[in-house]
Amino acid sequence: MKTSTFITSLASGLALSGLFASAPALAQQGEGEETNPNPPESTPTVSRSRSLATMPVVPTGFAFQLGGGVTGFSRQETRNTFGTGGYWDARAILGSRSFLGAELAYVGSARDATASGLTGGALLGDGAEAAVRVNLPIEQQRLLIEPFVFGGVGWTYYQIVNEASNTSNVKDHANALSIPFGAGVSAAYNHFTVDARFTYRPVFDDKLVPLTGGDRDHADLQNWSAGLTVGYEL
Repeated sequence: MKTSTFITSLASGLALSGLFASAPALAQQGEGEETNPNPPESTPTVSRSRSLATMPVVPTGFAFQLGGGVTGFSRQETRNTFGTGGYWDARAILGSRSFLGAELAYVGSARDATASGLTGGALLGDGAEAAVRVNLPIEQQRLLIEPFVFGGVGWTYYQIVNEASNTSNVKDHANALSIPFGAGVSAAYNHFTVDARFTYRPVFDDKLVPLTGGDRDHADLQNWSAGLTVGYEL
């Protein structure tokens, strides 16, 4: 009897010892499961989209664009001499993916010229413009949609070309200062960009067409343009 009681007590003691020995390992396993409840395959994929809150303010991104469109003078007295024509430009943009940016552009234009004493000929314009640009970049994966406004200063050299003779009051050439401003929208995908914009230019110091009467000494050369550009973004 004593022998069986001793064996029973020994077996119970060994079972309790095994239970206490395994308790720390079970506790550690439980804690590990609580700190990592999600399996590796359920980890969410990191999105490449950027919100407006994360967009930089200082100029970020650089693009180069080429394009053109249609342009015309605003005043009727100037349109009586020069028709609606075309323009072309080459533009460098610093800050294509930030709230603030800057542009530097060459802008050329050509219009028919019709005046008493002017035989044939066209009005050719060559100039440069610099502008500050404010963007609203909306980026989703590789696609960027960016409405923008801009304003700056410009200079244009106008000249009459290809005329047979010119005895009119239109000068052969003249310089003009301008303040280009406007708005547009740009789209970019995989570094390629498309830009649509409208520009208005009040013009100063314009001596191209002297007037014989009226309140002004010279015809007002303020003008507008609308066009498209395509380019590449670095």
